[in-house]
Amino acid sequence: MNFFSDIIVEWYSKHKRNLPWRNTKDPYKIWISEIILQQTQVNQGLPYYKKFIKTFPNFSVLANANEEKVLKLWQGLGYYSRARNLHVAAKQIDKAGFFPTKYDDIISLKGVGEYTAAAIASFSYKQPYAVVDGNVFRLLSRFYGIKTPINITKGKKQFSDLAQKLLNRENPDTHNQAIMEFGSQICKPKKPNCINCPLNNKCIAYINSSINALPVKNNKIKLKTHYFEYFYFKMNGYTLIKKKTEKGIWQNMYEFPLIICKKFMKNENVLNHHQFQLWIDNIDFDIESISVFKHVLSHKKINARFWEINCFNELPKYNFKKIKIDEIDEIPIPRIIEKFIETKI
Repeated sequence: MNFFSDIIVEWYSKHKRNLPWRNTKDPYKIWISEIILQQTQVNQGLPYYKKFIKTFPNFSVLANANEEKVLKLWQGLGYYSRARNLHVAAKQIDKAGFFPTKYDDIISLKGVGEYTAAAIASFSYKQPYAVVDGNVFRLLSRFYGIKTPINITKGKKQFSDLAQKLLNRENPDTHNQAIMEFGSQICKPKKPNCINCPLNNKCIAYINSSINALPVKNNKIKLKTHYFEYFYFKMNGYTLIKKKTEKGIWQNMYEFPLIICKKFMKNENVLNHHQFQLWIDNIDFDIESISVFKHVLSHKKINARFWEINCFNELPKYNFKKIKIDEIDEIPIPRIIEKFIETKI
């Protein structure tokens, strides 16, 4: 008897949330849901999933879509490499003509790792591959009292092997859904519902009062702070943008003319900056407003200052794209710029 699997599956049958990707075996829809839900809470990811499936109902439609359209639909979710990889993988699938059915072929898709491949293989095809995500790491580390850091090679292998050992091989799809849902809804990161947990009588962390100490994670990433000076030039209902072509989190998205600095400069130093002077050469302008917005990502903090500048004779012509201000919401832009625009349009 696999008591661990039996208990979580029984709990799942009574308490699972009704989510659209749980009511299908379509590997495309399951793949989309899994990529969206990486680093994203269900309540945030659900509307994006619905929009994606409505706009791109199958891999062929997604493969033949413009990348800007894909990025625009993804806007606000962050981790934009997921969207770019999703688009590339759709092209791989479309070229083959069918969604792969074997784990090794699934994991060969751009942006698909061990977890996502296991999820698709088990949910769509009932193949016996255990999923190991943050919820599973947390649940297993607490239940078994495992102190091996989850973000080192040894820890990842230890938890992967354990999850595979516990897997219900007859119903791997239900087991995998159950273990993740249980970790998400009962064994929460903060304030877990230990009192009502059906595993609490055998949970080592609960018995030893060490819930808050697990799972162990080595060397948490120290966030770096970045300072951006954005320039919102405008004239007669138009503004200027530029596409980011260099590799990075916002690759192939659009932003306003930008000066990156080590910290916010004094206003007069910004206006005297050689780059700004190059842009506004022979241009009559005034400054309508200066506002600061902050945005926190997993690995960096961004402090952005937006200079709203009215141009009277012409807009700067320095390698920028001219666009109607009311059309900005049609192109992919970083969330921090979107937040600024929301206050202006």
